[in-house]
Amino acid sequence: MKTAGWSTRRVAGEVDRSECAVRTCWEQWTQDGTYVQRNGSGATRKSTRREDRRIVWQALVDPTVTHSTTQSDVGVPVVPQTISRRLAEANLQSKRPFRVLPLTPKHRRLRLQ
Repeated sequence: MKTAGWSTRRVAGEVDRSECAVRTCWEQWTQDGTYVQRNGSGATRKSTRREDRRIVWQALVDPTVTHSTTQSDVGVPVVPQTISRRLAEANLQSKRPFRVLPLTPKHRRLRLQ
């Protein structure tokens, strides 16, 4: 797009990236003829791969397991947000256990009379 004469702003809008990111890519491309994404951007992970597998495994074995139970079983301090993220990465969701059983149609009908 840049070789076609597009502005940095237009390219950034088209590829949904910041102008700074597009400018950095373009500068590296013109200097080196290649672009390599830098490692280490973003926050560091607070849990290891083994701990991540343990979180996912626990959710698969018992879908109603709570965050506090998962925290104690993993063995390291992991916040509930991290647990939710790891489950989302594995395309899973935590399921909350029922506090009360839902009413049956018969109970509902009797209650409304």
